[in-house]
Amino acid sequence: MKWLSGILILFTVNSKAQVPVIDTQHPQKGIYRTIEEFRNNTPSEQGDLVIKTRSTAAQIYLLTNKNELRLRDASGAEHKVKNYWGYCDGNNFYIRDYGLNKLLEIGYYCIYEVQTVQPSRGYLNSTDMSLAQFNPPVPLKKVLNIVTGEKFDLTAYNLKKYILPQDSALLEEFRTDRSKRSSLDYYIVRFNQRNKPAI
Repeated sequence: MKWLSGILILFTVNSKAQVPVIDTQHPQKGIYRTIEEFRNNTPSEQGDLVIKTRSTAAQIYLLTNKNELRLRDASGAEHKVKNYWGYCDGNNFYIRDYGLNKLLEIGYYCIYEVQTVQPSRGYLNSTDMSLAQFNPPVPLKKVLNIVTGEKFDLTAYNLKKYILPQDSALLEEFRTDRSKRSSLDYYIVRFNQRNKPAI
């Protein structure tokens, strides 16, 4: 009888540990090395994680991402984290795509926003490589297919061509909607409510 109870407890613990990310109420804090770890809400590494943000000028001059993930060791020294897919701070999920970007919607398709820096059209001083003006970062919404890992820009074309053909009723509603450009997020949320992925 003790043997049977032990097996039952083991299965119960394992089932709680692997609640898919789309169903979880308790995000697991840590680093996701792969999309599979993200899907299963099982980060492979945990610790004292810190996000370092860079200025717009540093992004332009150094051609770097807006932020980076660092792991603080016992002595307080910070080490750059390499080769990871995403991160969770215990409340929110972040995807690594030109820096860490918060997932705004989680479901079959996850929505996130990337801040991109556009090249300046101002005067370029070739002697010291300085720019006369900086363009502010431009937000670009993107979607992630949680099953395949594919990423798309959130545009009317991509919605109509790649996402909504999987739901013909929603595709027809999208085609007849005259204000579709202002409600692209709405169609992703509706798609997620109507379609659950088999993870």
